[in-house]
Amino acid sequence: MSLALLTGLAMVQSCAHPMPPGGGPLDTTPPWLAAAYPESASVGQGPLDRLRFDFSEKMDRADAFRWLRVYPRRVIRATKWSGAQSAVVLLETPLPADTVVVVELLPGMKDNHGVLQPRGRMWAFATGDSLPAGEVTGKLVLDRKPLVGAVVELFPDGPDSVRLQQRPVLRRTVTDSTGAYRLRWLPLSGEGWLLRTYDDRNRDWRPSDNEAARLWPDTLRLAAAAPRLDLGLRTLYQPNTPGMLTGRLAGRPAAAGSVLAFVQTIAEADSGFAPAPQAKTARAGQVVPDTGLFTLRDAGPGFVRAIFFVDQDGDSLLSPVPLAADTLWTLEPWALIDSVTVDPGLAANIAAPVWPDTLTPWSAPATVDTAAAAAQPDSAAALPEER
Repeated sequence: MSLALLTGLAMVQSCAHPMPPGGGPLDTTPPWLAAAYPESASVGQGPLDRLRFDFSEKMDRADAFRWLRVYPRRVIRATKWSGAQSAVVLLETPLPADTVVVVELLPGMKDNHGVLQPRGRMWAFATGDSLPAGEVTGKLVLDRKPLVGAVVELFPDGPDSVRLQQRPVLRRTVTDSTGAYRLRWLPLSGEGWLLRTYDDRNRDWRPSDNEAARLWPDTLRLAAAAPRLDLGLRTLYQPNTPGMLTGRLAGRPAAAGSVLAFVQTIAEADSGFAPAPQAKTARAGQVVPDTGLFTLRDAGPGFVRAIFFVDQDGDSLLSPVPLAADTLWTLEPWALIDSVTVDPGLAANIAAPVWPDTLTPWSAPATVDTAAAAAQPDSAAALPEER
């Protein structure tokens, strides 16, 4: 479609007026995009340094960086409005050849009477001779309901040393009224991507600390033999939702008693784990089977540590126990897994704890009325563990 025809289509659209000539109700009809150049699904455009947009009525002539995104990302050099109804956007550097270009019009544009355009729009064209047919689909749920308006972004895979925030967004879309999303026009070359989703409640196009978010750690790939990938139904969790730790024991001390564990959240000012008896009011430890998979619930979210111990006295807490004739006391055998990241609502797999070969000396409890126990000082010295 030629530019002249695109302009003609835009001009035949009636302009909104705040008040009809004879008086009457305000016109609340939102503006819309009447035409664009290059058009959706067009190919063979070659390197471009400008885009054109024609709207259904006169607009609030805002700079395009407020309402336009282009993938691959390009810096917008200038926005030239013609009669407030047509905008030509000049790019700092041309769009490359043989590339799929995705254009995204953000929601929130206003006409010159302040009427809001509530929905965005996205389409693609190619500077090369074809558009690839790859796509990734799925659905999102939050609080057992379809997550509407969530942002779904695709990033290039790469080394972990490159933070996600330092990588360019390759594609972006939002979920519909059923929580479904669809990322289209993806290449089938086998290159890898990472997927991030977040509940963009404040509509600032970036995840906030108080918004549900999830990063898929698995690398996504498409190929000619499998051009479509459906990720199915995935759940996002509120930022304060506890997660869990999972793993297996690779061994345990010979001391009698069940293995239990409890989880601590690592605060910002945390100086490390200091072994000590748990308070009598502490929550009982969770049972860890000697064989098979264990799950420690109510972990995090955030940085956590897990403390495993053999519950020799049966009180379900990490406690001091007498080593010999009430004259020497130690903490129950314990092991530590430290600095684990737990995402909200999700499971983090941890390695098997390594049990030290020594025990932690401790003073006898005050309830033990023996002079020897009262005189026993706390000590960091290690004692051989009974076998």
